[in-house]
Amino acid sequence: MCDKYNKCEDSKEALAENNLHLPKLAEKDGCFQSGFNQETCLTRITTGLLEFQIHLKYIQANYEGNKENANSVYISTKLLLQMLMRKVKSQDEVTTPDPTTDTSLQAILKAQDEWLKHTTIHLILRSLEDFLQFSLRAVRIM
Repeated sequence: MCDKYNKCEDSKEALAENNLHLPKLAEKDGCFQSGFNQETCLTRITTGLLEFQIHLKYIQANYEGNKENANSVYISTKLLLQMLMRKVKSQDEVTTPDPTTDTSLQAILKAQDEWLKHTTIHLILRSLEDFLQFSLRAVRIM
């Protein structure tokens, strides 16, 4: 990214600035081997995937590469979310993002310049990959 857009001023730290508040798994979520709690973990994973749906909509609308890939990531994540939702016992504990948050976040993201759009897409995908890797480890324990 820094090479392509030449805006990092020789510092890849520009990519590290992330104020998107993307979902992450933490020790308290019960998804790690120490302190594992299946129900708490499933609830956190499904809540996180719901939060990512907002960001994946943004990628669908703004990704300049293969649109089919962007759609595939969105649909695959949505299908995974539906499968996991069926396993959650207390569905009322799964936190659904507020629709007004979705609208305001979309407006903020759309107002970005080209370089920031590409950087944001990169950060979202990198964060989704990390989230899915930790989720996969947790699901294997189940």
